[in-house]
Amino acid sequence: MNKTYRALALGVLAVMLVVGISAMWANSLRTNVTVKTGEVHIRFDYPPIYLDACGLPPGYGASGGYDYNASTFPARGGVQLAAPEGKDVGCTDVQLSDTDNDGDYDTMNITIHNAYPWYYTHVAWSVTNDGTIPVKIWRIIITTINGNQTYYEVNAAGVEDGAYLDLNGDGIADVRMWWGDNFGVQMHPNVSLDMSLDIVILQEAPQNADLSFSITLQAVQWNEYSVPSPE
Repeated sequence: MNKTYRALALGVLAVMLVVGISAMWANSLRTNVTVKTGEVHIRFDYPPIYLDACGLPPGYGASGGYDYNASTFPARGGVQLAAPEGKDVGCTDVQLSDTDNDGDYDTMNITIHNAYPWYYTHVAWSVTNDGTIPVKIWRIIITTINGNQTYYEVNAAGVEDGAYLDLNGDGIADVRMWWGDNFGVQMHPNVSLDMSLDIVILQEAPQNADLSFSITLQAVQWNEYSVPSPE
C-alpha cells in the first residue's frame, strides 16, 4: 500500500471513530419548578359601631345617644366617663373607603362635629385577614386633615397613656386617643378580630371646626412582628 492509500485509509478510519462516538445513546432529566407566593392582605368590615352617631336620636342604642364626657385619664385601658346629662350636642361620623379600588375597605375616616373639651366617643370595628398568610396587626397609621401622617406601633413604649394628635396643624394637640383589642394577635386567613379606639377632645381644640382624621392598619406576616419596628 503506497503512502497515498495509507493516508486515505487512516482518514476514513478517523471519520468512522468520530461518527461512532457521536452516535452514543444519551438521556436528560429536567425539573420544572413553580413557586406561587402568598398574600398579606386585611380589610375593614362594614359597618363600624360607634357612640353618638350623627343623625340618630338620643338613646338610639350603641350607635347614637347622649354625649359622654371624660372625667379622668388613666393609663392604657380607656377613660373614665361621666354619666350622660341628657344632652346631644356633638356627634361622630365614621365612614369606610376603598382607596386602592381592590374591592375591600382599607381606610376608616372619622369626623367629630360640634364637639367641645372632654367630649368622648368610642369607635369599634372588625378587621378580617382576607389574604393567604397568617398576619398580625402591627401599626396604626393616622393621617390628619392637613395631610400629615403619624405612625404608631401599637405596643411601642410611649403610647400606653394615649396618643396626642394635632388635627388642624397649629402645633397643639386637639384629641387624645387610646386603642385596644387584639392588636398583635395572630390572625389566620378568613379570621376576623374586633378592635376599637377611645377618643377625647382636649381643651386646646379649635372652636367652630370639624375635627377629622383617617386611620389605616398595617399588618405583617406573623413571623415578622416585632416591637420596635422590623426593618
